[in-house]
Amino acid sequence: MLQTTSQLLSHHQKLEEHQATLHQSLAQKYPQHADVFERLAKDNLKHRDMAQRAYREGVTDAFEVGFLSNPLAAEDYVLIESDGDFTTDVVTMISNEEIIVRFCVDAASSSSRLLPDVPETFERLVKRKKRGIDRLKELI
Repeated sequence: MLQTTSQLLSHHQKLEEHQATLHQSLAQKYPQHADVFERLAKDNLKHRDMAQRAYREGVTDAFEVGFLSNPLAAEDYVLIESDGDFTTDVVTMISNEEIIVRFCVDAASSSSRLLPDVPETFERLVKRKKRGIDRLKELI
């Protein structure tokens, strides 16, 4: 159970890194679309860094993180591995991005209002991730 802002950010980091790895493997598997998959992998890492930066900027020695108003279950946000044909792989990546979007929406509503930059960052990430989903949809 993700109960603190720190745990929430840690799980988000794992999701983004895992999805970046999946995109990178698809870039190798489908070199004709490598530019799209590599860009999406870079975006995943950029999104990870944006959320971590918002968290670090909001936390000081005198101001520690609180508990989430609505704890989240990490197992509700698990990415799917795919090893199918191109269409199946892209649909899986879209599904994974939608899982991360759902996580970001839930994280924004659950994260501590004591750190306002964290929920605001997750809300911005949702918009960015939806653009990534649109890029993936263009492939199929």
